[in-house]
Amino acid sequence: MAIALWSAVMVIVNVAFTTGLMAQTSGPTAGTNSVNGALPMVILESKEPIVGDQRVPCTCQFLFPADVPAAGTNVLPGLIKLHGATSQAYAKKSFAVSLDVPLVLLGMRTNAHWILNASYIDRSLMRHKLAYDLFKSLSTDDAKRYAVSSEFVEVRLNHRYHGVYLLMERVDRALLDLSAYQSNATSHACIYKAIDHAANFARAGHAGFEQREPEPLTGVWWQPLDHFNRFVSSAPDLEFFHPHTGIASRLDLDNATDFLLLVLLTANMDGITKNFILARDALTTATPHPRFFFAPWDYDGTFGRNWDATPVEPTVWLSNHLFDRLLGDAAWRDRLAARWKQLRESQFSVKTIQARIDSNAGVLAEAIQRNETRWPARNGPYPDKLSFTEDVAQMKSWIQARVQWLDAEIQRRTGAPAK
Repeated sequence: MAIALWSAVMVIVNVAFTTGLMAQTSGPTAGTNSVNGALPMVILESKEPIVGDQRVPCTCQFLFPADVPAAGTNVLPGLIKLHGATSQAYAKKSFAVSLDVPLVLLGMRTNAHWILNASYIDRSLMRHKLAYDLFKSLSTDDAKRYAVSSEFVEVRLNHRYHGVYLLMERVDRALLDLSAYQSNATSHACIYKAIDHAANFARAGHAGFEQREPEPLTGVWWQPLDHFNRFVSSAPDLEFFHPHTGIASRLDLDNATDFLLLVLLTANMDGITKNFILARDALTTATPHPRFFFAPWDYDGTFGRNWDATPVEPTVWLSNHLFDRLLGDAAWRDRLAARWKQLRESQFSVKTIQARIDSNAGVLAEAIQRNETRWPARNGPYPDKLSFTEDVAQMKSWIQARVQWLDAEIQRRTGAPAK
């Protein structure tokens, strides 16, 4: 019945497919892609079981609500596999889809590789999107804050309704504006993903990290990260804070400040010593002094929830060896306090964050009922069996308590003057 009702407000308009040109809806602003409760629909079919990291052939079609001025796509061939690590054990799986030809979807960049994130432990279904959109909102023309774009969709898998998903870009060289790989170059752009808690910058080497760029099959390129970790873990303070050759010459400190403040704001318990992206451009004549920078990843366990959906109090401080060292510098403490004060009056104000939560809730609208029918809380690994409405209400209450505590805690740790 739910699918029949949904189909009543949908149209399918097939258009000729050409490389790199595909229909798109309005832009990425929350609230523009839902009409009468209907989200864009992704129809997946796979004749082989989707198990683990093994890619299997699939077809994919994107359909849009009737009142949105956009067309659907043809049935597109591609490959599909499960996405994630721990989340592969959940009943509602996340998927990584690689289409044969890149396309534009829902105002996001041209791409052949897409992630359908199930957000299974996140009853609000919006924590990923909320965090990534917040980080991107900190961008300026000369200082971008990179995070994936994403939009809510519904999924049908092998002729059965499969729930609400977050259609996401993946983090890659194009997203981060990094230079292309050149096989004959002596330096390469690099992207490393922190995959376990050894990625805390407290030791030399690259334990806890996974190489994403260059493509590992192309070649191993650990040198930049090994040098960085050796410096952060063991350089004496005089060398670490040297004004010309110290940490500021190796790491974008403004980016690092914003990254830490996002982790703190959201209380991402699993995102300070793992589950983040660290990247750096190649050393070239165009970029003679490349510095590492952070991008956020994996934020379903945030805003009052841990990675396993258990509650997180609004009174936790998060750090790692790198940020512990930075906090030893008076200039960086001043930077952290000033940036927090600035963001609390704008992007990180309670009013702004709660408005984003409400906007996302409006986009999800009636679709959430179909998702909760398909994946009821009582059947999942949910410690307190929250409904969507209850989780959203708790998020809004939690963020108010969180920023109030951080106001005092950042002031205490940085020595900033009282308001």
